[in-house]
Amino acid sequence: MKNQGTESELERKAKDVARERGFGLPENVDRLSPEEARRLLHKLHIHQIELEIQNDELRRTQMALDAARARYADLYDQAPVGYFTLDEAGLILQANRTAATVLGRARESLVAHPLNRFIVNEDQDIYYLHRKQLIAAGEPKTCDLRMLKADETTFWASLTSSVTQGPEGKPVCRIVLHDITQRKQLEAIAEATSRYSRSLIEASLDPLVTIDTDGLISDVNAATEKVTGCPRKELIGSDFCNYFTDPENARTAYQLVFSQGYASNYLLAIRHVSGKVTDVLYNASPYRDSDGEVVGVFAAARDITERIRATEELREQKEFFHLIAENIGDFIAVLDTQGRRLYNSPSYALFFGPDRDLRGTESFVEVHPDDRERVKKIFAETVKTGRGRQIEYRLVLADGNVRTLESRGSVIRDREGKVARVVVVAHDITERKLMEYQMRQMAFHDTLTQLPNRRLLGDRLSHAMASSARSGYYGAVMFLDLDNFKPLNDQHGHDAGDLLLIEVAERLKSCVREMDTVARFGGDEFVVMISELDMGKAESIAEAELIGEKIRHRLAEPYHLNIKCQGKPEQTIEHHCTASIGVVVFVNHEDSQENILRWADAAMYQAKENKRNSIQIFDSKLGELSGAEFGAV
Repeated sequence: MKNQGTESELERKAKDVARERGFGLPENVDRLSPEEARRLLHKLHIHQIELEIQNDELRRTQMALDAARARYADLYDQAPVGYFTLDEAGLILQANRTAATVLGRARESLVAHPLNRFIVNEDQDIYYLHRKQLIAAGEPKTCDLRMLKADETTFWASLTSSVTQGPEGKPVCRIVLHDITQRKQLEAIAEATSRYSRSLIEASLDPLVTIDTDGLISDVNAATEKVTGCPRKELIGSDFCNYFTDPENARTAYQLVFSQGYASNYLLAIRHVSGKVTDVLYNASPYRDSDGEVVGVFAAARDITERIRATEELREQKEFFHLIAENIGDFIAVLDTQGRRLYNSPSYALFFGPDRDLRGTESFVEVHPDDRERVKKIFAETVKTGRGRQIEYRLVLADGNVRTLESRGSVIRDREGKVARVVVVAHDITERKLMEYQMRQMAFHDTLTQLPNRRLLGDRLSHAMASSARSGYYGAVMFLDLDNFKPLNDQHGHDAGDLLLIEVAERLKSCVREMDTVARFGGDEFVVMISELDMGKAESIAEAELIGEKIRHRLAEPYHLNIKCQGKPEQTIEHHCTASIGVVVFVNHEDSQENILRWADAAMYQAKENKRNSIQIFDSKLGELSGAEFGAV
C-alpha cells in the first residue's frame, strides 16, 4: 500500500511539473511506473535549472541594455550641442534638451513642427539647398544660417546633417546644432577691423609703407603712390631707400627701429619721379606677425612742406589781422566752432569794461534771450556751410542796458578746408534802430493812441485780402464812430477827449486777437479788421456779429477819466459813450479796398441814423445794407 501511495504521489508531481514547464506528456502518462516518473521529474528539474540560468543571463543583459540606454539618454540630453531627429517631411521627431534651450522653447513644443519654422525667412533658401544636397549626396552636410528664438531674437547656428534608417526602416535625418553666434560676431569684428584698418591706411594723407626685414617694400597706400609718382605694383618689392634724396640717411632711420624699437620725427626728403622734393618727418615702428616676431617695419612720412608754409602765412596773417583789429572802431571777435571767444578787439571794452578778459568765454551768454537761439542757429549754419550771414541781434550788458548789433561772420579754414574759426565783425546800430522805429511810428501809427493809422491799415487790409485769396477764409472790416464824444470835448476840453480816445483804443485791442488790426481812422472814428473768420459767408457774418457785439458792450461801459485843469486839482469824471458799428465781410479780391471801407462807413452811418449803439451789416453782394441791426438802444 505504501509503494502504491508513493508512486501515485511521484506520478502526480511529475505531471504537474511537466504541465508548468509546457512539456507534452506521453500518451501513457497515466501508466508510468514510479521509476519512469522519477526519471521524468529529474529531467524536468535539470531543464528548470537551465532555464533559470538563461533567465538570469537575460536579466543581466536587459539591465546592461537599460543602463546603456540610460547613459545614452543622459549623453543625448546633456550633450553641449543640440540634436534633432527629423522625418522625411522635415518634421521634428526628437530634440534634446540643449536644442530646446538654444531655441528658448519647451522640448514638447518642438516635436511635430518643421525645423524651418525656426529659421529666419532670409535664410530659408540656405536650409532648402542644404536638405536638397543632403538627400542627393547621402553624405553628411554642413551649413551656417540664422535661427529664431521664442522671443524673436536671432542667433547664428551651424547645422551638420546626415541621413540614416529609422526604427521602422524609413529614412530619418539626424542634425547636430552648434550655436556659433559668438564665432560669427568675432569673424564680423575681425573683418570689420580689417576693412577699417585698411580704409584708415588708404584714407591717410600721409604716405604709409610696410617694409620687410630686407628693406624691401611689401605694401603702400595711395598717398605713397602720389608722393613718389610710382604705381603700387612698381613700388612693392623695391628698396624703399631708392625714393629718398639721401638713401643712406633713410636706411639709418630704418635701422633705428631694430636697434631702439622706433624711429621718431626723422627729417627726410622724398623725391618724386618728376624731380619735385617733399620734406617729410619719418616715423616708424616694428611690424610683428601673429607670434610676436618682428617681420618688418611700418613707416609713415608726414609732409611738412605745407605746414611750414602755412605756419609762416599764418604768422603774417595774424600780424596783419591784429594791426587792423587794434585800430578799428568796429567790434571784431574770433570764435572757435563752439562759439567760444578766442580774441576780441579793444572796442569790446565799451560793452564789458577794460578789465574783463573774454578769452575762453561763451559768446552767446550776453545775447538777448529772445534772440539767442536764432543767433546760435545762424552761427551753426556758418560753421557747417562756411558761408556767413548778416544778422541783427540784441546784446544785454551787465548793467541791463540793451544794445542792438548788426554783424556778419566769415570763416577761417584749416589745411583740409574745414572751418576752424569764425570771425565776426559787428556794428552798434542801437541809435539807428531807435531813429528808424520813431520814423516808422510817425509814418504808420497814430501819435495819440499808438494804433495803426490809415496808411498801415491799408497795407494790412491788402495782406488780409491776399491771405483770404489763398485760404478761402472770409475777413471782416468794422467801421466804428463814437456816439457821445463831442459833448465831452465841449464840457471838459480836448485833453479829456484825448483820454477817452486812448481808453477806447485799449478796449478795442482787448476785444480782438493779436492777428487782427485796430486802427484809428481819424477823429473819433476807428476801424477793426478781423482775419480768417470762416469759409462760409453766413458763418463769417455770424462770427463778425459776435465780435461786434463784444466790442459794442465793452465800449458802452462807463469811462472814468482823470482830468487835470490848469490851476485846479485833478478830478475824476465819469462819462458814458457808445459806438455805432458798420460791418462788411469780404473774401478773395472780389471788391477793392476803397469799396470795402466805403461800405463799412456807409453801414456805420446807417447804424448811427437808426438808433446808435448798434451794428449794421452791409451785404456787398447786393450792394446795399442788410435789414438786420443789433443791440440798438
